[in-house]
Amino acid sequence: MKRRTGLATAVALGATAAAAIAATVGGGASPASGAALAPSCKNALIALTGPYTGPAASAGIDQRNWGRLFIDYWNGKKAIPGVPKGMKRVHLSRVEGDTQLNPQVAATVATSYASNSSLLAVNGFSGSQENVAGGPILSKAGFAFVSGSATRSSLTVPTSADGKGLKGHFFRVVPNDNFQAAVDVTFLIKKLGIKKGNTVMTLDSAEAYSVPLISLASSLLRKAGVKVDRQSQPATQTDFTSLAGKAVAEGAKGVLFATQVASNAQLFSEQLKAAGYKGKIIGTDGTFDSSQFKFPGAYISSFSLDVTKIKADAPIVADFTRRFGKTINFGVPSWVAVQAIAMSISKSCADGKVSRAEVLKNMKSVTMGHSLLGKPVSFLKTGDVKGGISFSIFQIQEDHSYKLVQAG
Repeated sequence: MKRRTGLATAVALGATAAAAIAATVGGGASPASGAALAPSCKNALIALTGPYTGPAASAGIDQRNWGRLFIDYWNGKKAIPGVPKGMKRVHLSRVEGDTQLNPQVAATVATSYASNSSLLAVNGFSGSQENVAGGPILSKAGFAFVSGSATRSSLTVPTSADGKGLKGHFFRVVPNDNFQAAVDVTFLIKKLGIKKGNTVMTLDSAEAYSVPLISLASSLLRKAGVKVDRQSQPATQTDFTSLAGKAVAEGAKGVLFATQVASNAQLFSEQLKAAGYKGKIIGTDGTFDSSQFKFPGAYISSFSLDVTKIKADAPIVADFTRRFGKTINFGVPSWVAVQAIAMSISKSCADGKVSRAEVLKNMKSVTMGHSLLGKPVSFLKTGDVKGGISFSIFQIQEDHSYKLVQAG
C-alpha cells in the first residue's frame, strides 16, 4: 500500500510540475525553440515566476501582471522611473512558470530553466520556501534571480544553510524579516498597548517563511517582558477553532499571525471573533490581499504599499487597472525586480554579447535613482535591497479597504 501511494503521489506531482513549467513566451518565440538557442542581445529571454494557481494565486497573478506590464513598457520605450537616460534597451521576451507556492514545483521549474540555454535571468521566486528549494538549482546554473516578495532573512546570509546555496545569485527588492519582526513587535507595544506581563499568541504556518519570522518576533516580545504563547499550524489546516479558544482562555491581548495564505488570516480572525476574542490581530506581509483578508480592525505589516498614493505613478497605475483590473499592490515590487533584470541585461549587451555570468555581474551594480516604489533602489553585497521600501502597517477598514497607519 505504501508503494502504491508513493507512486500515485509521484504521478500527481509529475502532472502538476508539467503544468507548472508550461511556459508562455513573448516576442514570437516558443519554449521549445528558445531552449536550443544561445542568449541573445536582440531578443533577451527572461523568466517570470509566481504562484499563479493555488492558495496564493491572487498575489501571484498580481506579481505576474506587474511583470508583464513592465516588459510591455520596456519594449515599447515608454517612460519608466529609474531607467538612466541614454540606456539602450534590449528587447525582452519572457517565459512564465507557475510555482504554486510549492517548493517541489519550484525546484522542477528551476530545473527546466537551468536547461534552457537561451534564458538569462529569473524574476523570483516569490515564496521563501520556493527559494530554499529551487534557488540552489538556479545558482548552480549561473542565474541572477530577483524576488519581489521573498523575505526570509537567511536567504541573504551566506553562512546560513539557506544562504550557502544562493550566495551571490539571489537578490530582492523588498526588506527582510529581521526588519518586519522588529516593526511588528514595536507596533504591538507602542501603538497597540501591549504591556509587560500581557500575553500575545504568535502563530506560524510551519514553512520556511513564517517559522523564522515568528520565532524572532516571539523572542523580541519576550525580551520586552511580554508572555508569548508560541503556536504553529500548517497552511493546509484551516480550522483555527482550538487556537481561537486558547487565545480567549489565556486572555491574550494580541495575536500575530504569519502566513502566505491571506484567506487563512481571514478564517482565523473570524474564528477568533466567534470565540469571543477582543484583542488585537496583526497579519504579516503574506496576508496583504484585500480580496482575501478583509476583517475590519485587523492590522497588516507589509512591504507592499498603496501605489495609487504615489502621484508620479498615476499614469502607470491607470494603465495597469485598464489592462488587468485593480491591483492588490502585492505585485508592485515585481515591476522593480524585473526592471533590475532588464537594466542588467542591457548593460551586459553594450558590446553586443551577453551571458548569464555577465548579467549576474552587472546585477550587483544596478542602481535606480528613483523607482515605482517611490524610493531609490540598489543592492547590498549580500543581495539585500539598499534603499527601497520598508515595512508599513495598514489597518483594514469597514469597507475592507486598507488604511496606512504607519509608513515604512
